[in-house]
Amino acid sequence: MNTKRILATSALFASTLLAATPSLAAEKLIITTNVPPQHWASTQGAEPFMACVKKASNGNLDFNYFPGGQLQNYNNSLDVVNNGLAQISYLVISALSGKMPITGITILPGLGNNVVEMTKATRKVIDADGPFKKEFADNKVHPLLINMFPPYQMILKSGQIEAPKDFQGKKILSGGSTMSFAVKSLGSVPVEMPVADLYMAMQQGTVDGVVLALASVKPYKLEEVAKSMTNNAHLGSTAGIWAMDLATWNKMSAANQKVLNDCGRLTEESIAKFADEYTQKLQTELPSSGVKFYTLSASNKAAFNKLLAAALDDYITRLSNRGAPAKAAMDMYVKALGQ
Repeated sequence: MNTKRILATSALFASTLLAATPSLAAEKLIITTNVPPQHWASTQGAEPFMACVKKASNGNLDFNYFPGGQLQNYNNSLDVVNNGLAQISYLVISALSGKMPITGITILPGLGNNVVEMTKATRKVIDADGPFKKEFADNKVHPLLINMFPPYQMILKSGQIEAPKDFQGKKILSGGSTMSFAVKSLGSVPVEMPVADLYMAMQQGTVDGVVLALASVKPYKLEEVAKSMTNNAHLGSTAGIWAMDLATWNKMSAANQKVLNDCGRLTEESIAKFADEYTQKLQTELPSSGVKFYTLSASNKAAFNKLLAAALDDYITRLSNRGAPAKAAMDMYVKALGQ
């Protein structure tokens, strides 16, 4: 009887151990971003993505999440995965013009009308064989989730915004190379610094304003220090592309790769729709904080676009002079947009 009881107990223990194996063998991935945890890029992007992956993999994949710049800052989003500090990082494309200039084309002024459109086009070009896909491979990362931002608006501490002359001489925070081209083309002075420092810089007068998406106003509490904003300009955009270390990706099973890719695509479609709807919602909410919106007239918008076109051409010319296939990449992206 004792022998039978021991065998039965052993069998029960073994079956319990086998049932628990998936969670015991769960692969923990370190995922990091510079955006604060309350930012919609985190609440609508990283968090749903991680939940989707954990559920779809039956717990075989899990995460240690480090938002708010705990492991990375604005400028080293690629370094943290290349150096092994994390397996997945939120690549700040506007700050990576030296290493990912081709992908920077997707955030140039005047390309695309909304986030859904820009996200679909970006997905097409980074999945297809060509300069975009090659750039990710050359930087040893695999793109998982695209987080495009709404078309950038001009956001000033004060003053009327209607024509390009309203920006001349202003000190404008610029997120990086592509944005600096746009700011210069409007006759303003680009000041490069992390967006996290913007509130204090605007409050103290270090900068007069910023080129930024309306969807980023509340996460950084800019409605407290900026009272003048456009609502129909397209001064560029930015993107945070969640990407995985390529060596880690290549070691994963085909099943886990599929889970990560599928959840990435589901989440990027959802966050794109959210960003467009949130932008519209903000235009009804922010005036209660004293924000004045300016809608550019057709003639003034055309004047903006003419100046910005020169900035776009300058960017492509500079890349081409460095030997990059910039013209081919631009044509590829414009075709993906359907423009």
